[in-house]
Amino acid sequence: MPILVLHPAERFSPVAVDGFLADADLERRGSGGWEQVPGPLPSGGADLRLDQRLCRAVDGPAAAECYAAAQDARSNAPVVYGAAFRRAGRIDLQYWLWYPYDDYSPAIPAGDVWQVHEGDWESVAVLLDLRGRPLFVASSRHCSGAIRPWARAPRQGSHPVVHVAFGSHANYFGAGSFPHDPACWPRELRDVVRALALVDHTGAGRTVRPRLVRVTATRPAWMRFAGTFGEDGYVNFPNNPPVAYGAGPRGPAFHAQWRNPVSVELSWPRG
Repeated sequence: MPILVLHPAERFSPVAVDGFLADADLERRGSGGWEQVPGPLPSGGADLRLDQRLCRAVDGPAAAECYAAAQDARSNAPVVYGAAFRRAGRIDLQYWLWYPYDDYSPAIPAGDVWQVHEGDWESVAVLLDLRGRPLFVASSRHCSGAIRPWARAPRQGSHPVVHVAFGSHANYFGAGSFPHDPACWPRELRDVVRALALVDHTGAGRTVRPRLVRVTATRPAWMRFAGTFGEDGYVNFPNNPPVAYGAGPRGPAFHAQWRNPVSVELSWPRG
């Protein structure tokens, strides 16, 4: 299981998703916009979304305190969701991390440039051979992720150590500043991203050792929900109002990494 090092300014840690589910409305887009529909959370439902009823992502970084208060009102003990796969002569141990809010900004504290969305699913994986010997550590970040041989990965004993970027919760193998790849942004925004030289920041803040909760593609029941865990995200650049920027994330079982364990992670660049 991973040990996580948060940035000193980070307000969120990976927690159980149950609090978000309790505070969220289930919605479907209708002729008049998003409309609440009755629960419980269904299997499938790719046309649905969960919307945290207490907070508004459009408020950007200023909404972080609302999301943090909602997190703290529930159990906020750190949790990681784990699953194991055997594919292509490898064992893949995947650890999925849930953050209630993603409030990325290249400046700390946040300035006029930011990108936010409700909910954030991130992952750390350890690839083993069939005898259980660790070979690689794979960590999610913008676009996809990065992979590093076990011998070069920072770790404490058998635990890989991952540094979590402030706000974005992208995972890196050390502390520092890391430039964004403009290819990870929509084509129409790439020139702006290059001009602003957007970066992630990691640092030596709080160390988190999450509790393991095992999951499968069908258990707990929320693993079967194919909709998005959050309302629309927003991006803000100087001298412009916030604009809607993509939907919230889907659950672990609906990521390519889950559907094609090992092969997807081995395709990631060395980090």
